[in-house]
Amino acid sequence: MNRAPAIVAAVIGLAVGAYAGFHLLIPLVASAAAWWLGRTLLPRLDERYLIAAAVQAGHLVWLALGLVLLGIRGPALLDPLILLVGVAWLLARPGLAPVVLLTLYQVVALALNAVTFVELPAGHVLHKALLVHLLWRLMALVLMWRAYVRRARARCSS
Repeated sequence: MNRAPAIVAAVIGLAVGAYAGFHLLIPLVASAAAWWLGRTLLPRLDERYLIAAAVQAGHLVWLALGLVLLGIRGPALLDPLILLVGVAWLLARPGLAPVVLLTLYQVVALALNAVTFVELPAGHVLHKALLVHLLWRLMALVLMWRAYVRRARARCSS
């Protein structure tokens, strides 16, 4: 068995953790809790979709917590609202439509976060937080499409 991908992932995870520190903790713990809740409350849900939804639910918790702690209101609430609706839809009806909605959301948010990320100096507190945002958005995209493609292939082969 080839362990190289797992080793590379572990090294990247350790490097991000060393750089981002506490910023990584909240979405990581929230994603793990969302996955556990999903396994407990939705045992029939395809595990691949559950993992994709859990990563985004963990990100949603982090976004919502940040907005509450910073006292942000108004149009900024659209971000977690779209994510909430998309994740709920993905859990309720896993398939192409919620994957496309969440993909559009994540790609736009990823682009906006990336622009800000490259403008900030390395080591800045927002640079660290945005690195985690970027990684969580990329994971969400990869995991959603992986779940969709594998489920579609399974349907075709049966």
